[in-house]
Amino acid sequence: MNIRAAIWLLIFCPAAFAGEISGRAEVLDGDSLRIGQLEIRLHGIDAPEGRQTCTIDGHEWACGRSATRALTEMLARSRVRCTWTDRDTYARALATCYKDGANINAILVAKGLALAYTQYTDRYLSEEALARGEGLGLW
Repeated sequence: MNIRAAIWLLIFCPAAFAGEISGRAEVLDGDSLRIGQLEIRLHGIDAPEGRQTCTIDGHEWACGRSATRALTEMLARSRVRCTWTDRDTYARALATCYKDGANINAILVAKGLALAYTQYTDRYLSEEALARGEGLGLW
């Protein structure tokens, strides 16, 4: 498929890019990974950027590196299964990913390493409330 046809399909037929993939994942940052050639953005969550720092109780914390490290440790040497129905503006698959049946997106929010990205879904609000209530990670 040539690039022009791929762009047309992406704009007018996003479902043509829906699917499922599984395999070992390479972590790109706290909310992005790659399986094979497919770049994936974890849908419904927003983790700090890789080099981002956060200030908690007056102390600077490398929150971006912490989120990336936590995802890397969570996925180490494991098979991951991701499903998606849409792409973002960078053509990354917007996916919900699972390890051993557990929702990775939800785990990151529940640990306070990512926020519920309510612009797209309210699916992870309860995990965010739990993390906030326990003062975990970003809270």
